[in-house]
Amino acid sequence: MAVATPDPLTKIRTFLAEKPAEVQSKVDAWTAKQPVWVEGMVSGIKGSGQGLFLGLVMGAVGKMGSDTAAAGGAAMPPGMLSMGGPLVQARNFMVMTGVNAGVLAVAKRLRGGRDDVNNQIISGFCSGASYSLVSGGMGSRAAVMPGATPPNPLMAAFTAGVVFALFQGGFYKAGEMWGGGPKVADTEYVRVKAMLNALNMGQFEKNVRKGQLTDATIGLWDTAALQEVKIPAGPRLVILDHIETYRHILRPAMPIPKNLPHA
Repeated sequence: MAVATPDPLTKIRTFLAEKPAEVQSKVDAWTAKQPVWVEGMVSGIKGSGQGLFLGLVMGAVGKMGSDTAAAGGAAMPPGMLSMGGPLVQARNFMVMTGVNAGVLAVAKRLRGGRDDVNNQIISGFCSGASYSLVSGGMGSRAAVMPGATPPNPLMAAFTAGVVFALFQGGFYKAGEMWGGGPKVADTEYVRVKAMLNALNMGQFEKNVRKGQLTDATIGLWDTAALQEVKIPAGPRLVILDHIETYRHILRPAMPIPKNLPHA
């Protein structure tokens, strides 16, 4: 009897779909048990990686534009001259996004897991100030007119921090308004959330919500349902084993029959 060989492309797609989420779940479970500064540092490193990529792309695009303008003999604006190459932009964005992600994680942890506009304002101010300091201030020294006083780096950092805080807080509030207001506690995922937190798998709550796997459906969860919402194989087995162990607790209460049999 011939055994069906899995398609290599299917194996690659499955690996790319499940492995990153599995690694992320292990990292989140580990950082949740560490001191607050460890969680902030790990979040900052992840944010720095995103900023590094974004900075390299934007720096490369800016360099291409400046090279094209120089080849055509066109005068480049001072702002483009002071932007720097891909490595400079990568450094600037790496610092900005890393500080933002790290401060946001620390603020959320210190405030009991609360995620609101105050956290966004704090992280926005810190990221803006750090970006200004590492990039040389809001104003470029090369663009200062002869005889003029160069800008104060600390004042420029404060100004940049305020601007970033206002923008980040404003975007957060705009997202709340377009999303129907602040998130409110619901009653359809109480047991789901408690179970995932007990298993150190709270990061999969958004997957469960996306699939509308509410408290009332816990007793019906199976491999196909959890795979549909992109929960990796390892956490999937742990969740199903937990449900099987406590099935009598998780099953919704049934009404008591009116006519109970007599002894």
